[in-house]
Amino acid sequence: MIIRILVVGLTLGLFATGAEAQNQEDTQTVVVTRVEPATPDAGLTLRNGLARELIGLSAGPNFAKEFERTIAEQMDKIGDGEGEEAAWIRAAMPPMMNRMIVRLMDEMVPAYAEIYTEEELRAQIEFYRSPVGRAVAAKSMALGVALQEAQVDVLTDFMTELEGKYCARFNCDGAGQTGAKSRR
Repeated sequence: MIIRILVVGLTLGLFATGAEAQNQEDTQTVVVTRVEPATPDAGLTLRNGLARELIGLSAGPNFAKEFERTIAEQMDKIGDGEGEEAAWIRAAMPPMMNRMIVRLMDEMVPAYAEIYTEEELRAQIEFYRSPVGRAVAAKSMALGVALQEAQVDVLTDFMTELEGKYCARFNCDGAGQTGAKSRR
């Protein structure tokens, strides 16, 4: 179940950004204008800024609150929900997950800046500033949860099939031996 919670966090991270960017989006509107970079490094710096803005916009409104609510729902599914271990998970997991998501979003910025051109970043920003774009962004949390559930199911089935076929071919002797060939 803890792995499922981590997968939820990572999946949701692909659809959102840290709380700071979301809070800024909730309170201000930024007008993006074309600025010609003086050097190639300036172009990358500009794209990094646009990428960060795009990630913030695509997160949707109230991302931090929705993320915390979703994680709380997932944590409620852990065992019987009682005991010292469950209490520790409930207390420790949310701040750790929040830090992980903020870091993940920071790590995503360079990929966006390298993959997308300035024009593509600006077009996506324009989209997410539109009413339809805001509606799409608002649904990103629900989409992330739905995709996470599908991914876990599909990956579990895949790993079960892979392990079964691998062990049928290489005679796995039991727990811990599915990652290496038999020494026979």
